[in-house]
Amino acid sequence: MTVARVDRVDIKKGLSVDEAVHCLIERTLPGKVEQVLLQKAAQRVLAEDFYSPFPMPPFRRAAMDGYALHAAFTQTASPGNPIRLIVTGEVQAGAGEIAWHTGSGKRPFINEQLMAVRIFTGAPVPACFDAVIRQEEIQSPSLQGQQLDAAAWGMSQIQINQPVQPGKNIAEAGEDLAESSLVIKKGTRLGSKEIAILASYGQERVTVVARPIVAIIPVGDELLLPGQPLQPNRIYDANGFAVEAFLLEQGALVIRSLPIKDDAEVIATAIKQAAAQADLVITTGGISVGDYDCVARAADRLGFEPLFTKVMMRPGPHSSAFFHQGKLLISLSGNPAACYTGLILLVKPIVQHLRGLNESMAEWKQAVLMDNVDKPSPYPRYIRAFVWMEAGEWRVKPLPNDKSGNIAAFAGANALAAIPGEGLKAGRHAAFLSLT
Repeated sequence: MTVARVDRVDIKKGLSVDEAVHCLIERTLPGKVEQVLLQKAAQRVLAEDFYSPFPMPPFRRAAMDGYALHAAFTQTASPGNPIRLIVTGEVQAGAGEIAWHTGSGKRPFINEQLMAVRIFTGAPVPACFDAVIRQEEIQSPSLQGQQLDAAAWGMSQIQINQPVQPGKNIAEAGEDLAESSLVIKKGTRLGSKEIAILASYGQERVTVVARPIVAIIPVGDELLLPGQPLQPNRIYDANGFAVEAFLLEQGALVIRSLPIKDDAEVIATAIKQAAAQADLVITTGGISVGDYDCVARAADRLGFEPLFTKVMMRPGPHSSAFFHQGKLLISLSGNPAACYTGLILLVKPIVQHLRGLNESMAEWKQAVLMDNVDKPSPYPRYIRAFVWMEAGEWRVKPLPNDKSGNIAAFAGANALAAIPGEGLKAGRHAAFLSLT
């Protein structure tokens, strides 16, 4: 979807999720590039197109264990009229030339077309041969007549009962890829397949996008750290740990601060310190419209420009973003479901963008809704749900008791389903994002 540029005058009205994401992406660029050792490059993002420095395979090689031979001499072979060849040597993988068998250099009785050499997978095929027959397709004849002469020279023979076509079981140089071919595109996440390709081209180091550094600031007088005794009217900081784990899953480097008080000065100090170390700062809590929601005031004190202060989504409509001196601040709700919705819809795309990934936008799929979702809302609702495939079609079931402050629904959720503000009846199609 193409979304027009979001101007500053739009911040007081609610932006759609897509508009908010585009607004964030417009303000940021992927990180600097760096070189890492190939063994450290898994899950990193390639910073430049990779072109093959030489053809692959780089030389003409055997694709099977067997015997290299002259194909033309086998065209009359059949079970009733077998062709017999004298094995004059062998070629191993990594070898530069044929290892001739004893006496084969003299071979006064050998017609060159009657020759074959034992060859192994990956070994270079000598230029004088144009086919390889698999070792399972040959027979060893009993020695008689002229074959006794070959045995006297210390050489074996093979019997072929079928024609072998030219080029059979030979991988020609450049057959897989020509030199200077585009192999891996910039913005590709490097997995085992890509690492194998880079290794096959001898790349000791890889140029990748630097991982973004993201700072997390949990805000709230009520927050305790796990491990501390539970106190009356206090809760543990689940959001700070959830955001940290989520960002690590996305490939970011993470700095998580201890929970801080609902105080604009304290929050401003924490944001300033975090922005000095990180590319992106995320706060959780303190972003609604209550008397003790101080994050927006703290951002304003530091000179952060508000990009948006409302997103048309529930939960988490007060999710906000601010920008100052090249640093982005995203403020998410303190309610667990609203915080997680903000992570999926707003934070994930921007972190992927900062990493340099090609696929930074969310991939929505369609599923049949299994239960009515009737509760009206002024904004689209993003609910925790369970999806599965049945009869070739995705099905999605909303999870019960999915309130923004409830955390238990996370245990059964594997998707986030989008429900229009007016609700949706069972049997209709709903868009969903996979959480797995």
